[in-house]
Amino acid sequence: SSGINAEYGGKCEKQRKKMRTVMDVVNRIQWDESYDPEKVIVGYLDRFDGLIEENFSFFDWSDVTTVDDWETFCIPKHRVYYFKIDDVIVWDRRTRLDLIFNPKTVQCSNCQS
Repeated sequence: SSGINAEYGGKCEKQRKKMRTVMDVVNRIQWDESYDPEKVIVGYLDRFDGLIEENFSFFDWSDVTTVDDWETFCIPKHRVYYFKIDDVIVWDRRTRLDLIFNPKTVQCSNCQS
């Protein structure tokens, strides 16, 4: 069974399920001792340079409206596309992959964007 249901416009179970937010993932990485923030890479969309990867600790995860742009690097959360640990994507907004909160998640071909 492919998990696709015509009643939901051909979307699979994973496409219908609400994803955890970027800040949910950030908080988990910051506070869960099983994650090493130094090993996490963030893929984000830069307005001028396209998709960029930076280390998790490069960012100030505060609200973008509360930081001084000259002293810290903060991006709007909707620009974050994925998180990688040890070169493996563990959370991806585009494909709805979430191995941070749902370690048994499997990607399906219908969830590709």
